[in-house]
Amino acid sequence: MALTLVGLCLLAWLNKGALPAPAEIDPALLAEPRQEPTEREPFEFTHEGRTVRIRPVAEYELWGLVVSHNNIESIADIYHDSSSVDTKDLCVVWGSNLQSGELGRVEFESGPWTCYYRYPQGVRFVGSEMSNNHLVTDSDELRAALDDIRIGDQIHVKGALVDYQLDDWRDFWRRSSRVRTDGGNGACEVLYFEELEVLVSGTPVWYGLFRGSLWLLAAVGGLFLHSIWVDSMRLAKAARPQSALAGPAPDIWPGDDAGPPGSGATRS
Repeated sequence: MALTLVGLCLLAWLNKGALPAPAEIDPALLAEPRQEPTEREPFEFTHEGRTVRIRPVAEYELWGLVVSHNNIESIADIYHDSSSVDTKDLCVVWGSNLQSGELGRVEFESGPWTCYYRYPQGVRFVGSEMSNNHLVTDSDELRAALDDIRIGDQIHVKGALVDYQLDDWRDFWRRSSRVRTDGGNGACEVLYFEELEVLVSGTPVWYGLFRGSLWLLAAVGGLFLHSIWVDSMRLAKAARPQSALAGPAPDIWPGDDAGPPGSGATRS
């Protein structure tokens, strides 16, 4: 059984997050992100006891396929955890990249603040139809929704591009890119998001099988360890020397005042 679960877990791991074929793409993802001037005033909110200052720079709306995201549980990302104001960065693609049929030949990988991609020569990929997004919100509900986003999900997110600063950053502001054609440091979009919707879930069956097989493997491992402990305790008990006082009491307790058989002597 354990070998079957290991095989199922491996199969699910290889298939979860597989990127969809062009025919499986929601047509909304073929559109460019929508960016417009904003009239929002700067504002601030408190998160984990720290003040977060927000400076809106543009209204923003994005439809995209999630191809990578950072892992806040990894030791490779020392900048984010579940208490960070920005947690999961979403690397997404849209437009012609989803119609070429070659997206599966592009490799994506996220670092703590970046998203990298590479592909073999001859593959058609448009770098300006991809973005790495730092997502910020003061809503616990939206933070929970962001935490549930997975590779392969087709999403819609709406809010404002912003620069932001924490109260202990002195004069430093994390600034958002204003265009999709830049690259390198500073090219990521910083989005204060107010809406987040999964239009099409990516490989939900494989994700479910992966989680389920992991839980079952943990349960089987726990039962195995428990059986070893029970057997070891049984063997230890069997090997323990028996006490001389164990067993039924003798008919007559020997002693100095024990008289000869039939004498009727007693202990007082």
